[in-house]
Amino acid sequence: MAFTIKNPPEFTLEVEQWTRETDADGARMAGGTIEPMLNNDAYLKSEVERQEHVTLVTLTEAGWAGAAAPYTQTVEVSGAKEGMEPLLVSALPDGASPEEQKAYIKAYGIVGSGTGTLGDGTATFKVYKRPAIDITVGLKGVAG
Repeated sequence: MAFTIKNPPEFTLEVEQWTRETDADGARMAGGTIEPMLNNDAYLKSEVERQEHVTLVTLTEAGWAGAAAPYTQTVEVSGAKEGMEPLLVSALPDGASPEEQKAYIKAYGIVGSGTGTLGDGTATFKVYKRPAIDITVGLKGVAG
């Protein structure tokens, strides 16, 4: 018997329940019960992988729009979908100099204290002070 795992995986709550009293019908059981359960498993695994994935996003110093706060910047983010709620994580490079660390921490604090929303393929950040450097941050939970 061949089963089809949908791509992208789909989750369903509609899985036929089989009991000892149910007539044994292998083909019906495979398509009606086993295949949806396999797709649910694939869906849940893909969700865990997505939640653990970090997508890097660069916000440029010159990219902030607005004459007054809040300043906004919209960037393309592969895999982003409206309604996702990723975590903002630091992407400070390993081995950064103390000066780079200080500038990054300040810019990261500005971005982290603002707001961010995802659209289909985009992220829009709003801040109340413009970061003085280009900054790369991570969005944990967006698979690119």
